[in-house]
Amino acid sequence: MSLLNGIKSKYADYRLYKINKMETGVKTGNNGVRSSSLSPPKIMPDKLKITLKTLPKQLSIAKNMEYTVKSLKDNPEKPGRLAETDFMEDLENYAHSIGIDRVGYTEVPPEYIFQDRSISYSHAIVLVMEMDKEAVDKAPSDITQEMSTVTYDEMGKATNQITQYLRENGFAAQASHPAGGFVVYPALAQKAGLGCRGRHGMLITPEFGPRQRISAIFTSINNLPHNGGNDHFWVSEFCEKCGKCVKTCPANAITEEANGNGTKRTVILKEFCHGCTICMRECSFNKRDYNRIKSRVGM
Repeated sequence: MSLLNGIKSKYADYRLYKINKMETGVKTGNNGVRSSSLSPPKIMPDKLKITLKTLPKQLSIAKNMEYTVKSLKDNPEKPGRLAETDFMEDLENYAHSIGIDRVGYTEVPPEYIFQDRSISYSHAIVLVMEMDKEAVDKAPSDITQEMSTVTYDEMGKATNQITQYLRENGFAAQASHPAGGFVVYPALAQKAGLGCRGRHGMLITPEFGPRQRISAIFTSINNLPHNGGNDHFWVSEFCEKCGKCVKTCPANAITEEANGNGTKRTVILKEFCHGCTICMRECSFNKRDYNRIKSRVGM
């Protein structure tokens, strides 16, 4: 890496530190939610993984992560609380037009918010964007990393655009960037009925298996069409029997610990995870169609 790019890399790391400080400084206001004693810590990387090809995208990601906090000042003073059905349809159409593949809705439990963080509103719009399967299947590789970085950047921009769309229509909103943010995304997306968490900790959906990035927008809209249930919980039972992600993780970052009642739960050791994407590549739901697996297990 050249001297110039080395300086840019250090600058990106500084911005990562700055983003963390900005996120922990967000207040709940009158309608927000704070993290709870059950909330997980947010593991911040020591430094960003920089390559010459991804550096511009990494800097764009950092800029858009900062914007999620800086733009809170743009919320209307007296935001709307109720949204018409037509508006929600327009919102989803707009989201799809700028690259978002799935949209879900839910309320945010305090235990889903990272420690030392708060969100301004308890109602969430959950967004999903597909990751390229061909690039995932080449993991671990520079191609996979570049695709992942591009997806984070594109989705971060789209999340901020949808947040601005809400504000322009009289609603308050707080964006949560897919590359970091305020909440545990797979858990929130599962609560929104979009899919089910696998043993690797990632969301598994019928459309994309484990191949997606997730973001969220917390909004003043109180009558979001919240999901009434989740038809994907059978995935958990399948994952318990499968275990390919556990067996193929080169860093042994996917492990189990006793619950104290004779059962075990899967734990993702974030400090050991290298971001190699092998668990996503080897996931049964990446290799085979969701509905085909469902029919074979008799669900």
